[in-house]
Amino acid sequence: QMATYINGILKALEKNLESKSKVYDNKCLSALFLMNNYNYIRNNLKESEILTLLQDNHHDGVDLDARYIDWIHKQMEVYRLWYQPMVDVMADSNTGTVFRESDKLKDSQKDAIKTKFKVFNTTLEEQLRIQQKWAIPDPQFREWVREGNIEAIIFRYEDMCKRYEKVNFSSNNKKYIIYSTEDVEKTLTMFFDQKF
Repeated sequence: QMATYINGILKALEKNLESKSKVYDNKCLSALFLMNNYNYIRNNLKESEILTLLQDNHHDGVDLDARYIDWIHKQMEVYRLWYQPMVDVMADSNTGTVFRESDKLKDSQKDAIKTKFKVFNTTLEEQLRIQQKWAIPDPQFREWVREGNIEAIIFRYEDMCKRYEKVNFSSNNKKYIIYSTEDVEKTLTMFFDQKF
């Protein structure tokens, strides 16, 4: 009976969280809100051994711990939409050609490469401004989210820089390739830079 009671409370709490997440206009922030709360609930259930009680007495055949992990991962997919514009411009398909250093590019080709770096730089700067103010209280969870961002972006960015740094797409390529991979990684680690 205790397990049924606690399970009912959890379901009501989950419904309440879903409702509260809708107040955020930013889908990524809404997802982060849910991730934070699911992670908090999961950790507290494990620490209090309530999770073991519920696992031993669950009636719906659902592994509660796995369910929270699944919900966290689903919200992570929504959160990751923030860097999709960067991933899109870092793809080779946006120019359709691999250029050599000696190639003379058409204006349209130069503009396409410039746009790649402009979009990347603008998105990174804008997201730093936004996400530096967002919070992830759990240090381990915060690091996990940061590492996911870094893993998704750094290698793609490094590859894009290698493809274009010696190509004559501008009289001054450094005007567009303004960040090193180290700069980008450092910027991404500044997300959620709240003090707890």
